[in-house]
Formats: sequence, C-alpha cells, structure tokens
Amino acid sequence: MSNNGTVTIMEGKQFIGAVLLVLSIALIAGCTSQSEQTVAKNDTVSVDYIGWLDNGTVFDTSNATLAKEAGIYDENITYEPITFVVGSGEVITGFDNGVVGLKVNESRNITLTPDEAYGDYDASLIQPVNTSDLLENNITPYVNETLYYGTNPVTIYSIPNNTTVMIDFNHPLAGKTLHFKLTVLSITPPSAS
Repeated sequence: MSNNGTVTIMEGKQFIGAVLLVLSIALIAGCTSQSEQTVAKNDTVSVDYIGWLDNGTVFDTSNATLAKEAGIYDENITYEPITFVVGSGEVITGFDNGVVGLKVNESRNITLTPDEAYGDYDASLIQPVNTSDLLENNITPYVNETLYYGTNPVTIYSIPNNTTVMIDFNHPLAGKTLHFKLTVLSITPPSAS
C-alpha cells in the first residue's frame, strides 16, 4: 500500500497471488485428506459390488450391465451402489468387514465362509405348510419357486401331496462360500452424516 492509502497495481497482484496460494493449499489439503480417508466402523459408505459362487456363477451385483451379462437382470430391481453404516449389521458380516480400511475408488476381492454370510444350511428349517394357506394368497406352488416370508426369500422344497408343501426357510445362499469384488465410492464419517 502506498503512503496515501491506495493500493498500487503491483501490491494488488501480490495480494491476489497470496490469496490464490492460500486457497490452493487449502484445496490440496482437503483433497489429500479426502483421498487418504479409509473406511472405519460407523462410517456411512456407498459400495459397488459383484458377488459370485465358487463355480463362477454371478448371483448379485449393483451394476445393471453386469447383471444383464450374467443373465440375472431383474427389471423390478434398481441396480445401484449399496449404502450402509459400517458395523451396524445392515449387511452380512463379511461384507461389512470387507470394506474396512478401503479408500474411495479402491477395490478389494473377498471370500466369505457361510458363517460370515448367510450361515450354514439347516435341514430342520424345511417345514410343512398347508397348501390351502398358499392358495388363499393366490400362490400356486411349484418346486424351486422362491417366495418371500416377510422380506426373507424362501424356497418351495417339495410338494409331497395335495395338502402339504415343504418350504425351505434357509436363505438361498445358506451354506455357500461367497466371493465379492467391493469398490468404495464414498465415505462419510459419522460426524458428517
């Protein structure tokens, strides 16, 4: 600033340069901390995923194109990344643990044993149901049909006679080893949610 209180062009350029330098440093610091953030318990994360069985069969994905390629596309499903709070029990244990430590745009392949996924297969969960109960709900049962008991998928195991249907209340993936590729798309710490 000159002695008479006016800013010269040179001083103005230096001031603008200093402001731009400070803003650049702040921006770089913010980007660096965001890119170095890793998933921790209680973070809200958005994750793209693909899941397959030991034989390579894809059973689920968040990507519509991959679902079509795998022959599992369902027009009633919205294919999008899954968002959940890590450690809250919203997803299967192995999936929950599989994202911990990942950064945004980082991927990891994981293998889950049944106890980390949908549990062991339990033959005692095959239960008889009266055929009339299904017919009253406009369900004509057939073997291997998937129904929903609440929000849980169940499968018609067998139809031993005209009055009884055997329903398997195990999750369809119970007893299976599952493989996933997980890609973290965003991380929101609990204080920011």
